[in-house]
Amino acid sequence: MTNGHTTDEAEPNANWTRRSFMTALGATGLAASTSTASAEEGYCCCCCCQEARTSGDVDSEALDAVIARLNAAADMLEFPARRVGAAPRGEQHGASHWGIHFRTDRPIHLGEATVDADESGSFTAVVGTYDGDAAFEPVHRREIDVDAGLNEIDLDMPLEPGEYLLTRDGGFPLRRGEWSGWESQSRDGLELLGGSKPGDFSDNRFWYYFFDLHVAANADAHL
Repeated sequence: MTNGHTTDEAEPNANWTRRSFMTALGATGLAASTSTASAEEGYCCCCCCQEARTSGDVDSEALDAVIARLNAAADMLEFPARRVGAAPRGEQHGASHWGIHFRTDRPIHLGEATVDADESGSFTAVVGTYDGDAAFEPVHRREIDVDAGLNEIDLDMPLEPGEYLLTRDGGFPLRRGEWSGWESQSRDGLELLGGSKPGDFSDNRFWYYFFDLHVAANADAHL
């Protein structure tokens, strides 16, 4: 994503807050073009939308649609879509509930990934809340059919802020690989903590199963 500029001098995207971004978009007329609406107080912070709320001649559906687009754009600015984790390599691994331990302080969406299966068949991809010890509570499950070898899959798992483990049920053999990039790829509110299994083991240096994992602010923001 290219940098945004508010003056003639370049200013990195990292220095933009949601408020300044929304206000800048509103000032260009994106929100003003639907200045016919009212929405819940506090839903949007740009000046044009605030003025529209106080107007007596408004189209709430039109403004809601623009506000949603502005918020989605702000989300993508604050959390650019990217791939995380290792490329497929290593060895096939059959033990249950090993996975990727991570923490996010913002809503995110887990999208496509590559898995390397030892055989054709199906497995259950699972992501659940995880306390880094024994407490693991699934929040999404996806039944995945694969051929032997490399497969591109889509997890399609939206997550609220929290601490999670991305794993798979059962012992279907999938490749894992040693990886040392946990700290270097932790940014924008997403912290990758290590490979883990609830209850028995502390975080390790393996990346489990879901290689080149696409992570974005929402389902529409992926690469």
